Amino acid sequence: MNTIQFSLTSSKIEDYLTTAIYIDGIDLKEILAYYEMGQIENRQLQSLVGAYEGISAFIAFHLNSHFLKDTIQEYIQSDYGYTLFEYAYSGIPREHNVSCHINIHQDTVEWINFKNRSIFLKKCFQYQGLHFCFDRKQYEQAIEEVIENEVKPIYT
Repeated sequence: MNTIQFSLTSSKIEDYLTTAIYIDGIDLKEILAYYEMGQIENRQLQSLVGAYEGISAFIAFHLNSHFLKDTIQEYIQSDYGYTLFEYAYSGIPREHNVSCHINIHQDTVEWINFKNRSIFLKKCFQYQGLHFCFDRKQYEQAIEEVIENEVKPIYT
């Protein structure tokens, strides 16, 4: 079983907060970069490896509960699941992002079928074998902790 933690961080492109995701204490962007690094053929595109930022904290935790599959339509990718990250240097939705299917079961939550969609790459990054399974109580508690400790003080 994996553990998950969420936090807020400043956007690299605008003056708003984005969502940071840590799995087993490791930034998910670093995990994705590990999978992506060996797949870059064009050195000019190496800056795309792990170049993500989380979705807006307002959308993820205040307006809706994105990680519990209650989100706005722009962050649901048909057949690709729910957007986790967008390209850190543009802010244009679906320009270069990572999504996964979020399956909520009675006792567990799974993140599977990670997909990368990019207008910059001829082929998308592959994440074979990348799969996370969380205890549902720990997962929901991680969401509640970021809402109580970081989101509510800002938006209330």
